[in-house]
Amino acid sequence: MKDMYTLFGDGINTDTDAIQSLLDSGRIEIRLPEPTVCYLIDKPLLIHSRQSLVLPRYAVIRLAENSNCRMLENADPENGDTDICISGGIWDYNNLGQLKNPLHYKTEDYPPDYDGSCFFFRKVRNFIFRDLTIKDTVTFACVLDTVSYFTVENIRFDFNLGNPRPVNMDGIHLNGNCHFGHIRNLQGACYDDLVALNADEGSSGPISHIDIRGIYCEGCHSAARLLTVKHAVTDIHISDVHGTFYQYCIGLTKYYAGETTGYYDGIVIEDIFASKSPRYEYLHISAEVARNMYVFPLIWLDGDVAVHALCIRNVYRREMCVPAPTICVWPKSTIDILSVSDCRIENLTDKSLSFLALYGEVRHAEFRNNHIIGGTFYEADSRRLPE
Repeated sequence: MKDMYTLFGDGINTDTDAIQSLLDSGRIEIRLPEPTVCYLIDKPLLIHSRQSLVLPRYAVIRLAENSNCRMLENADPENGDTDICISGGIWDYNNLGQLKNPLHYKTEDYPPDYDGSCFFFRKVRNFIFRDLTIKDTVTFACVLDTVSYFTVENIRFDFNLGNPRPVNMDGIHLNGNCHFGHIRNLQGACYDDLVALNADEGSSGPISHIDIRGIYCEGCHSAARLLTVKHAVTDIHISDVHGTFYQYCIGLTKYYAGETTGYYDGIVIEDIFASKSPRYEYLHISAEVARNMYVFPLIWLDGDVAVHALCIRNVYRREMCVPAPTICVWPKSTIDILSVSDCRIENLTDKSLSFLALYGEVRHAEFRNNHIIGGTFYEADSRRLPE
């Protein structure tokens, strides 16, 4: 049957209806041809269960000016979808053509559902997201909420400018109730957490059995952040991280206020090849804010978090510019079992650098085969922490 709409791909006429008609056709695989210039959309595309959307790897699909919406979602987020695959393309959110960051500037004139994110998937089982570039979002690049048995791989982030500043620009952001996922081979700097596992956002629930393997970036805000207040975040493996980070590399944190009833367990962090990068003024409201911002450690445990078992091994840090501690546990945190082994830290700055700064309660700790060159093993001066 002939499609009702014309697929232009000229970067001038919108292709939203044509692409959506293909998605609504019931076909198992929608494979878009190479556009003459780029595909232009002005509304979120909706992909259905048991469906694959494939673009040529470097075909550009762009969000039209003043669209102020997401680019792609699953079709039935209330009842749930299964077996969805998205592959290929350079997905250009065109952030300077949209409304400003709604997390900081939202007014009554903003569309109520505008969140500045490019992709959003809710209640999906068996999900594949691969081989594509996400360019210039306003906030998060891709959000998963209540998604299980998923693979996210071979994703490149091309974030150049923020709207109006480069903040809140997460890469892969997991809300609550995500389980059994593999996230691998992510490349390019983000201006917030490149991977975030936030149990208290969205549907709000536990997160478990996530393997994050292979992060490659320079001058990134952070590689991975785990966040919980109320729910369990368990069986998380983070490995093969390569890059420099101006905020921190990996954090186990509590961002929201509230009684800590959730906890972390079965957290393994290994094969980390990372160091700090400068905090540039353009990342903040003013040069003064940039100068006075607390300098976070490379691996950071927030205050008032509860961890049962945490294993950190094979961390290789050759620090050239920012001598913050390598591993720091803030006060009011508890770790039942901590193992730190086979790490090598080399301090090439002209200031003191410590390997460990443990201000919380660590009930059982094991340290093996760790080497610190040009620094100290342990720091006990809590005055360096923010008040």
